[in-house]
Amino acid sequence: MSAGVGDRYVYDSGALIAIGNRNDRVASERHDRRIGRGVKILVPTVVAAQVVRKPATQAPLMLALRGCSLVPFTASHHVPVGELLAVSGTSDVVDAFVALLAAREQAGVVSSDPDDIGRLLSCLGVRRPILQA
Repeated sequence: MSAGVGDRYVYDSGALIAIGNRNDRVASERHDRRIGRGVKILVPTVVAAQVVRKPATQAPLMLALRGCSLVPFTASHHVPVGELLAVSGTSDVVDAFVALLAAREQAGVVSSDPDDIGRLLSCLGVRRPILQA
């Protein structure tokens, strides 16, 4: 059975930054509601690496990551990511991996940059919901 809209989401760096921002309770509350509804949250490890700087001072972020499934960037990803970058005319490896993961998992995306993610998804020939981080 395929995932329905709202069953799973991929977070980009902007989503994690918003969730970890102590002054942005809205993003954190949205994340908590998704987790409470049983939504599967996928976070590429390269996205987490962009955001985690000093875990001891990033408690909200580190707690949020506990409820997520971390997805590694492996040797099998470099060719499809590179091909997507070529087709889209873009250069952000992390955004391309976010889009590929969303397409593969039939997941929506929570992003601070919906235009770039939308362009990448379009180049993949898929439509997925993109929520503002």
